[in-house]
Amino acid sequence: MYGQGQGQGQVDGLTQQFGQMGMAEFQTVVLNGRPDLAALDETPPAMRLAPGTMCVAASECAPQFQRSTLNAVPRTDKLLKKTRLPLGLLVTPVCADDDVAVAPDIVRCRRCRTYINPFVAFTDGGRRWRCNMCGLSNDVPLTFDYDSATQTQKDRWARADLRNAVVEFVAPLEYMVRPPMPPAYVFLIDVSYASAQLGAPGVVAQTIRDTLDQLPDADGRTRVAIIGVDAQLHFFQMRTGAEPQQLVVGDVDDVVLPAPSDLLVNLSDARSSLDIVLERFGAMFSNNHGVGNALGPAIRAAQQMLGGIGGRIVAIMASPPTTGEGLVEPRAEGRDLGTPRESELLRAQGTWYKNVAADCSRAQIAFDTVFVGQQAMDVATVGGLARYTGGTLLHYPAFMAGRPEAVRFSSEFGQHLAGAAGLEAVLRVRASKGLRMSAYYGHFFLRSLDLLALPSVDPGRCYAVDLEIDETLPPVVYFQTALLHTTALGERRIRVVTQAVPTTDNAHSVFHHADQSAIAALLAKKAVDRALSARLEDAREALQHKTLEILGAFKTLCTQASSGAATQLQAPRALRLLPLLTLATLKHPALRGGNNVRVADRIAAMSLVLTLPPETLLQPLLVPRVYALHELEPNVGLDDGSGSVVMPQLLPLSAEVLAPRGVFLVYSGADAILWVGRDVDPSMIASLVGEPHVQSGVFTFPDLSDNGSPRPGFELNMRTNNLLRALSSLCHGMWAPPMFVCREDGDQQVRLLLAQRLVEDMDTAAPSYSQFLNQMRDKINRGSF
Repeated sequence: MYGQGQGQGQVDGLTQQFGQMGMAEFQTVVLNGRPDLAALDETPPAMRLAPGTMCVAASECAPQFQRSTLNAVPRTDKLLKKTRLPLGLLVTPVCADDDVAVAPDIVRCRRCRTYINPFVAFTDGGRRWRCNMCGLSNDVPLTFDYDSATQTQKDRWARADLRNAVVEFVAPLEYMVRPPMPPAYVFLIDVSYASAQLGAPGVVAQTIRDTLDQLPDADGRTRVAIIGVDAQLHFFQMRTGAEPQQLVVGDVDDVVLPAPSDLLVNLSDARSSLDIVLERFGAMFSNNHGVGNALGPAIRAAQQMLGGIGGRIVAIMASPPTTGEGLVEPRAEGRDLGTPRESELLRAQGTWYKNVAADCSRAQIAFDTVFVGQQAMDVATVGGLARYTGGTLLHYPAFMAGRPEAVRFSSEFGQHLAGAAGLEAVLRVRASKGLRMSAYYGHFFLRSLDLLALPSVDPGRCYAVDLEIDETLPPVVYFQTALLHTTALGERRIRVVTQAVPTTDNAHSVFHHADQSAIAALLAKKAVDRALSARLEDAREALQHKTLEILGAFKTLCTQASSGAATQLQAPRALRLLPLLTLATLKHPALRGGNNVRVADRIAAMSLVLTLPPETLLQPLLVPRVYALHELEPNVGLDDGSGSVVMPQLLPLSAEVLAPRGVFLVYSGADAILWVGRDVDPSMIASLVGEPHVQSGVFTFPDLSDNGSPRPGFELNMRTNNLLRALSSLCHGMWAPPMFVCREDGDQQVRLLLAQRLVEDMDTAAPSYSQFLNQMRDKINRGSF
């Protein structure tokens, strides 16, 4: 029964497996013509684990939770440096709508504190287990095989932590510094003149009100507070069964809460008062002419409210902080955009906001920062609140009440608030002996060398880790991520993700088992991190240089033209999209050159790159999806019988495919563009949108179906709506993208937006895909990388 443990001889057989692989299995492709965009939907290269690596047949780690950049890790640092490939992890511990098995009790290694997992080995007749991380032999608890409460035998092989690479434990008391705190939200809403002119107070309040029923409150402990912010602070005292009162504090130099209680109120008990405040909020400040913004004092007040319990501060701003502590000086950006001085605009003014974020992180307080409107609000400075507390940064520059951007705000902001975030979290990544974590990327506060402090962990939030090899590795290495957090239900839990990756001495194996999506995502996050700490140009050059190094090393180590000039650029099949993904990253607003990206837009784009998992970051955000709506196959846009929508064929990201008689959908997640050719049949447009003609600009796509059933003459509209819903589902509904109509002969601004999405074409910021390949080929032939 216990002979299924991983024996050293079985694991060492992995080296022989790699040695026996035929070269035909290592496919090399020539990079020319159009990139194979469908490859972005492929699963990562399979990992060849030796038989017996798992102690029992178990589910492996799904890539949406954790993926390694290399699915065959070099056994030595020397080989890793030869390949020039980055070694790292992309960790998304909480996925949207995930369903993770729960283990009965916690069993850990005495020495390295690794949680027991499917890759341990049982020895001594099953009485001991050997840790797969450090090799220490540990005693098997009696509870493994016997239930003392029912006095019955248990099947240890049915344990969730032995059968699943992703598992959760209910944390006992020793894992708690204090009892789990209730979810708490303090909304800081800009009510200044700038905000009132946009109609923001009313839209924000209505969105919060509409979302109250979706806030996590299963145990009835959730708390909420509302503070209006201009040059003064407007508190709202909400007593159960009494009319809510507005309490105004004008002295913002030393903020004192105007009431000892009833400011941060229980959502269930004070729901009627909350509804009254939020219903009247917009009208209350619609004619406000105050021009100041005391964001800093408002934060101090929110800290006092949340100091003992932690929670989330949500700051919605339409103007810069100008009153009290935390004020920022205006920075003129126009002349500096596209110059080396732009990099200075990406850095924070002073350390006040970072210091506040550090204090709040220790108090388990997270920040969400939401910026609406066109005013310069120094997003680079204030956005640090979200970056260092595990929060979220949202940006809506075209916001105006009653317009599509406000509808988009309400949908995305409401979806974000309703997400089942983990609270009071810390995250630690462990790795086999010989591996070391050297850097981390994402939104967090680094509490120690290997511990990330996360007051909030939103579903789909990704954290990247750089790894280094310190000594020769064993035939299989292991990575284990542990997230200690409080669920929305107030339960303290530990989520453990364990991954096994084989090692090799063969450079071919390393290249052909590389995960191009994980590599591209890691390099993009590293480039953004470098742009924020150094210069934009340094980040762009480093990203291009790394891609050149990888392809150059492949040419040297794995092709016949190792030393001479090659007429064509070659790559392993596993990395055939790396040049395209690099080019797409360079063209994204996070790193895009030129002077047409505003600093606030760039910071918001950088936040997305730092926090999104590879599955969403690469496609559709960096590499949009293009579909021809005028020539859909008969079954496209309809249910395939299993509840999924049949998707059309992906088209190249080039204007060359945009036929004058066609209608095309370009979807990037953040926006959607409906391209209409100059010679398109008006009856097709009528079937799509209900009218024979549409104008360029922002457009609300109609739903012309009859409760989901097609109406005669509008089948194309129904199928397109199904496609849009399916695309939104692929992104877990995190975006409600605005739609733009781009006529072939229409508005120049919309056509410029479209050109920026077609990453295979040349534009003012970067070369075309074919030019980029030729440049890389020439540099590799010259050895100039």
